[in-house]
Amino acid sequence: MTAQKWPGRGASNATPAGSTPTRKAQHRSFFVPSATQIAERSFVAVDFETANRMGGVSACQLAMVKVCDGQIVDRLNTLIRPPKGWDSFEFTYLHGISAADVADAPSWDNIADTVSRFVDGTTTYAHNAAFDSRVWRQLDEYFGTATLPSPFFCSYRTAQRLIPGLPNYKLPTVLHACAPNYQLNHHRADSDAEACALIVCELQRRAQASWLTAD
Repeated sequence: MTAQKWPGRGASNATPAGSTPTRKAQHRSFFVPSATQIAERSFVAVDFETANRMGGVSACQLAMVKVCDGQIVDRLNTLIRPPKGWDSFEFTYLHGISAADVADAPSWDNIADTVSRFVDGTTTYAHNAAFDSRVWRQLDEYFGTATLPSPFFCSYRTAQRLIPGLPNYKLPTVLHACAPNYQLNHHRADSDAEACALIVCELQRRAQASWLTAD
């Protein structure tokens, strides 16, 4: 594949001089790291699963994977017990998690400090960061915690920049392009978070190759 120079944030949504980017374009660009940001040695990949369509407060599983210099160095994986009124399990058919599974699981406020210590200011990615960051923000708002990391980037949007031409940018498709030997258990947060981590590692390598070629 011909190496491509890393585009500036918002470059794929360029607009004529004097015009204003659309809100949708600005939203897409917000989740894409700059060349400097994607080169950071450490990052955390995250995935949430939710119980139902009611929103982030129904989160029932969180997994995070910490990477340093291209190697996984730490993991966090926990079920979460949604609060009363948010605990209808509509998506068990997707992720396999039921109300019985989370009956003895901690609630978000019980794990918030652990989550904060795990991230510890590290750049964070998710595959569809718009969803995962919204879940995280809604949990913080409901429970009065302050754990949502910043910056928070999207491996989906970043892959669109660095791996053009894929049939789609869903997690299994991008994973196949980046780490085809990984056996994905899709919609299990621990497997999806690790897949996201592997994708970001490959995106880092492709970005670095682009800079070397450009130089």
